[in-house]
Amino acid sequence: MIGAILNKRMRIVNQSQLDRGNYAVTCELDAHGFYDAHVHAVNTRLVPLGVAYGWHSFGGSGDISIPRVSLARLSHIWRGGYTSLRDVLRHEFAHAIADTHRGLFRSAFFSDSFGAGHHWDFEWEYDPEHHVSEYAATAPGEDFAETFMLYIRHRGRLPEWHATRPIVRKWKFIRLLSDAISCGMRRW
Repeated sequence: MIGAILNKRMRIVNQSQLDRGNYAVTCELDAHGFYDAHVHAVNTRLVPLGVAYGWHSFGGSGDISIPRVSLARLSHIWRGGYTSLRDVLRHEFAHAIADTHRGLFRSAFFSDSFGAGHHWDFEWEYDPEHHVSEYAATAPGEDFAETFMLYIRHRGRLPEWHATRPIVRKWKFIRLLSDAISCGMRRW
């Protein structure tokens, strides 16, 4: 009983929740053409503690780590807000896709769509006309991951409140990225 209360209040993630979320998200990725052999090789693992909701080991093991207890999740107890485990997985799989398909991200098409190169350490002032979230404004790679997360969550249909020209351009990149990955393209 106490474990259930703590899990609900503190939003502790257990292995069963991670397994269910991972299965659901990989099915979504597959339905949109993003789940190829490269992405299939990315492991998702539960770790004891972390500052962030989750992270992807770019250029390293490629694993996605989800902390059982996340300081970011705990901070929502005091300041409000909520980010679902599935959204965290969608976001982290976006990073994994960028890592496993680097040739598609080191392109003028990405830079034109997102305003800078994927790995640039470039932060914008948040503007809802250009970014789907405040976090998306922190770097081009995060802009992609946040936009990708919404693309998958909304099954590829752009919500009306995000239908601005810059976000439509980013959405188009993701749709065409799906086609490129499905066809086995490694570069644009």
